[in-house]
Amino acid sequence: MPPDQPSLADIDPLGVLAFACEMAMVALLVAAGHAMAGGWKGWVFGILLAGVAIMIWSQWMAPMSMRRLDDPARLITQIALFLTTALYAAAGGLLWWGVAFAIVSIGVFALRRD
Repeated sequence: MPPDQPSLADIDPLGVLAFACEMAMVALLVAAGHAMAGGWKGWVFGILLAGVAIMIWSQWMAPMSMRRLDDPARLITQIALFLTTALYAAAGGLLWWGVAFAIVSIGVFALRRD
């Protein structure tokens, strides 16, 4: 049985910031992949990186997932995904974007722990 769908009343400013961090992760992975390979191969690589992150997130971290991890395993997995994103960003020459993303995202999701 799927979890109950959250209502709009359940969304707080920290939840909006958490969603923005999720979207920033996808954008940063696409940008990092493009920066590493360049041209159309870079776009493909970046989209592949983002797709893998989306699949991981949708299976084990999304609020509506039937396979959602319990805390603290979910937070540990989120931190690992954020650090991996930061490492890909650094490899693509986006070091400070990656560092800022990791710090903000880890902080937001640590504060949002259930």
